[in-house]
Amino acid sequence: MAPSPSYRTRPLSTGNVVSAGISLLRTYFKTYLGLSAKAVLWYLIPFYGWARALMIFGQIGRLGFQEIIHQPETVNASLKKVEFRMWSFLGVAILVFIIQVAANYAISGVGTALILPFTAVGAGGDAVAILSGVLVVGVQLAMFAAQTWIQARFLLYDVIIAVETETDATAAITRSWELTQGSAFRVLLVLLVAYVVMAPLFVLALLPFLFTIPFFAATPADTPDPALALALLLAFLVFAVLLMLGAVITVPFWQSIKAVLYYDLRSRREGIDIQLTHRIRDRERS
Repeated sequence: MAPSPSYRTRPLSTGNVVSAGISLLRTYFKTYLGLSAKAVLWYLIPFYGWARALMIFGQIGRLGFQEIIHQPETVNASLKKVEFRMWSFLGVAILVFIIQVAANYAISGVGTALILPFTAVGAGGDAVAILSGVLVVGVQLAMFAAQTWIQARFLLYDVIIAVETETDATAAITRSWELTQGSAFRVLLVLLVAYVVMAPLFVLALLPFLFTIPFFAATPADTPDPALALALLLAFLVFAVLLMLGAVITVPFWQSIKAVLYYDLRSRREGIDIQLTHRIRDRERS
């Protein structure tokens, strides 16, 4: 079951966060899946559709959080809470994307500067080449970890906008950074586990293209093949459909995990467990 208000003494572990997210998703799978399908279809329409889709993603996170704290909302009630901030979801998503791209370029630049000396030394002999190769792989792994760490720090902005409706949209970025302070490594581990769980669906979407590669390799570059072009078009259409289906399935899982993370981080930093327990007791007495 998803975590409930209690006097917990320790943060949820990575496994507990993922299992709680899966439990939450299983309980409301049809509801979340229906919302996810709407969001993915909205994504086909530029700008307005993107804003609408991102809003629905946040709505799923809000529904999950409200269920965790034992204050469930209907789909229509949650929609009223988030709809007036629809454009905020798109604006902040663009801003977070720009920040992450800039950070990734900076990290890649530093990593490249560190790798270049190793590649130059690698020509000095077999032992040196092996050592430099290990160091290059180590730097690349460190680059990936740093980029994922940045993503972990900004992970919760859409759930924050959806739940904390009084929080300024751009302030949600700072809020996500503050909530993940001191817990970034744990959030990063949750991200990696979620990626591993979701990866098979996206690998499946790539299979049509993988099947066409041998035929392209066997066809001369100066000899166009209409049948091969048709096969490529068909592979692209199948890929697009499978990618959309994969997104429909993975978005509820992703947002459920984020709802659990958001709850857990708030309970650790702000004592949300104690506040909610008092509210529940007050309602029971009345």
